[in-house]
Amino acid sequence: MQQAGGGVRDLKLIYPETGFDAKTLCLGVVEIDPGHHSPLHRHNCEEVYYVVQGSGELESEGKRYKFSAGCAIFNRPNTIHRVWNTGNETIRLVVVGGIMFVPLWPQWPTVSPYEVFEGSSANAKLPTNYKTTKQRKRK
Repeated sequence: MQQAGGGVRDLKLIYPETGFDAKTLCLGVVEIDPGHHSPLHRHNCEEVYYVVQGSGELESEGKRYKFSAGCAIFNRPNTIHRVWNTGNETIRLVVVGGIMFVPLWPQWPTVSPYEVFEGSSANAKLPTNYKTTKQRKRK
């Protein structure tokens, strides 16, 4: 989920697409530079972040939660989320997620197991009832 213009790097370490015969889990590292954020997205598996470095906020279903180095974050399947770097150093997250069994989920709304709602890797439209953090603050 790298974005045009930089700021977010997604290093896939142990994934089927990197040649590993992983059956249930994948492992990667995501880096987010200060002032940047990951694209708003969701996927059909659980995901855990361990924050190795940096601080910021997790936006999950339109609400934001602060985190810092040493925190662990759990994302439930199909939860719309993104990570904001609100600190002064690059965020480094170790990411562990379930392998996304797209053929086992015929109701999944896109060809890809990821629905990315913004940025250069966008492939989906945000659900009409989803309110971003900015929209919630206007009320």
